[in-house]
Amino acid sequence: MSAELSRLKHYESEYKVLTVYGGVPIDDQTRELNRGIDFFVGTTGRVLDHINRGHINFSQLKSIVLDEADQMLKLGFKEDVESILSTVKNEVPDVADLQLCLFSATIPGWVRKVASDHLKRNYRIVDLARDLKNKTAQTVNHLAINCPYHNRLAVLADLRKCHSLSSP
Repeated sequence: MSAELSRLKHYESEYKVLTVYGGVPIDDQTRELNRGIDFFVGTTGRVLDHINRGHINFSQLKSIVLDEADQMLKLGFKEDVESILSTVKNEVPDVADLQLCLFSATIPGWVRKVASDHLKRNYRIVDLARDLKNKTAQTVNHLAINCPYHNRLAVLADLRKCHSLSSP
């Protein structure tokens, strides 16, 4: 996530991204938090560690993104996520304006419950698998070529040459 945020920058000093995770000294992370950051990315354990030490002030928080929410449940981080969200709700002055985005490959009951518990305003579930089912872009032509597995590289090379495709 932090790599993607950094790639979006137009110039290096446009905004500051801090990534926190365990296994590295917490002091460097704390110094960066004290200097001020624009984006905070972290593992649940290290985020809770910073919360418990009083290093994080959520009063200016505008958005929270939980990526791989279904995996967090599967790996046993449900209580940690709930604890982080509860802390945020207590510290953000107008929690109604807080944007919470949950990204998940699947939408298990826990993800739906977190959404309904923490998103009191209207929220939307966008199910790309369902929403895009049986929809094909009108500008894409699908072709199939039957060839033996061991000939696939030669066939791809021929197709590239035939259709003047450039290398990626």
